[in-house]
Amino acid sequence: MEDSFGAFNFDDRKLVIGIDFGTTFTGVAWAETRRPEHISVIEAWPSHIGAQEGISSVKVPTELRYTKTPKADGETVEWGFQIPGLVDRYQWFKLYNSLLFFPPTRGLDESNPLVSTKSWGDKTPEQLTEEYLSSIYKHIMYTLDQKLGSALLRTIPMEFSLTVPAIWTEAAKDKTLKAWKKASGGAKEQVISLVSEPEAAAIYAIHGLDPHGLHVGDSFILCDAGGGTVDLISYKIIALTPILQVEEVTTGTGGPCGSTFLNRRFADFLTRKLGREQGWDDEVLQEAVERFDSIVKKQYSPTIDGTSGYVIPVPGLSNNSALNVRRGKITISAEEMHFIFEPLILKVIKYVQDQISACGDTEVRAVLLVGGFGQNSYLKERLRDALKSVEVLQPPNAWTAVVRGAVMMGLAKTKALKTVDVVSRKARKHYGIELSRSFNVEKHDKSRKYWCSRHCEYRARVMAWFLTKGSTLEEDKPIPIKFYQDFRVSAGRPDMLSISVWVNAEDTSAPVHKNSDTKTLAKLKANLSTIPQVDLDWTIITREDGHAYYCLDGVIEATYSSAETTYVLSVMGKKYDTVNAEYAY
Repeated sequence: MEDSFGAFNFDDRKLVIGIDFGTTFTGVAWAETRRPEHISVIEAWPSHIGAQEGISSVKVPTELRYTKTPKADGETVEWGFQIPGLVDRYQWFKLYNSLLFFPPTRGLDESNPLVSTKSWGDKTPEQLTEEYLSSIYKHIMYTLDQKLGSALLRTIPMEFSLTVPAIWTEAAKDKTLKAWKKASGGAKEQVISLVSEPEAAAIYAIHGLDPHGLHVGDSFILCDAGGGTVDLISYKIIALTPILQVEEVTTGTGGPCGSTFLNRRFADFLTRKLGREQGWDDEVLQEAVERFDSIVKKQYSPTIDGTSGYVIPVPGLSNNSALNVRRGKITISAEEMHFIFEPLILKVIKYVQDQISACGDTEVRAVLLVGGFGQNSYLKERLRDALKSVEVLQPPNAWTAVVRGAVMMGLAKTKALKTVDVVSRKARKHYGIELSRSFNVEKHDKSRKYWCSRHCEYRARVMAWFLTKGSTLEEDKPIPIKFYQDFRVSAGRPDMLSISVWVNAEDTSAPVHKNSDTKTLAKLKANLSTIPQVDLDWTIITREDGHAYYCLDGVIEATYSSAETTYVLSVMGKKYDTVNAEYAY
């Protein structure tokens, strides 16, 4: 029996929930497959006075606080809006959970007094991430129970789309996925997908664009400027009907230069200026940063308001005309505020310009600016001035574009509900495995040549690449690489086969041989103990060295999607769907 939309029966009904776990704020949205056009953003959050839905906001702060309970050694967890103002809290643990995978020169300054990493105590960023996501999950379940009823919630399938920055390493994404699985109870039947933050934002943003202003062949850049990272991806429109289809023009770029780093620069500036003044302490700094973050940062636009200064509370400090401190407030000049903003503004502009250059002959018509930092009007003005002929747009609901897009991507798994389709992407890195091949003087490096007594010939270890950087990859299309592995019969039957997947993010061209920039991404394992001995006997080959070997044929299939990769290892025609993919951290 079909429902009122004529597309699904009761058994097809499911919930798709998107979670935009952000550095400074987190958003959640959901939709039913029976009403895919209606995406609900959670806007009611627990408050510090105890109300379960006491604060109205489209996002909730990504913050945690632990307080002692009357019970011995007990702790109470407060999160988001539950945390009162001007008290210590854990912030920005998403950055610390991810920047472990960036080079140290691109990391965070742990001596910054606002970060207070020394106060993590016995908490790790991983633990904080899991604790926070657990609170988010519980509130999602509470909200859905209130909206849909507990009876439906017990029976309706749910699928989660968890967003991650596109510039993150596979290991950082995997850590976030594991944290969510633990936070949500680790139910085996739970369907969880990782999706790229800028791609999710692009899906939502281009869906809402005026279709009359789009033409096949037009290209645009999606710039997702969030709290921690700025992610950019370029798309080209290849079809408008029956659904809007786009393809990536070039590999995505970005870096850790979101609005959180403005807070860092502001805190550093104020600490240098007032740190020696009597009455200055962490509480004064925190109140000043909160004012900067909630008011000044969003409104800053000297080209429009022409203000001569910005007033920031610094309660308890004595009047000091030389420092512009009067009645517990400091006036920061336009020049000083420009000093705080300018380096990050220039970084974002450079990222956009580089993305345009990478598009080559493809003309970029527009830049779509989304994310928390993307709401800043001054950033938009500066981009417009720098890009001249390229239009800079801030789509509606830019702050929630990522989480809305995540829901749309979840819905799109049901083809009838797909409204925007990313038909192909560009690989950001080289991915492959290392194999032994007969030495070829025209292809292989002489220094890599070695004598193989097994085959009685010179051979070389060479890379076989699933993908090379910049190459086009199609959604959910498996890419196979065949291989074989020998096991000497005299050593007994083989019980385990292991093979490494390698990644290279640095080299422009895919190297023929593994080099110092080629890193272990994952180790895939297959338990061979279940293969009947009679089947193994059929594989025995006597090699040139006179020894008998089990020669096992295998294939690895790599399947790439928005923010996930699946590797399936098959040996002797049997797929090992539960391959243990161990990420190298």
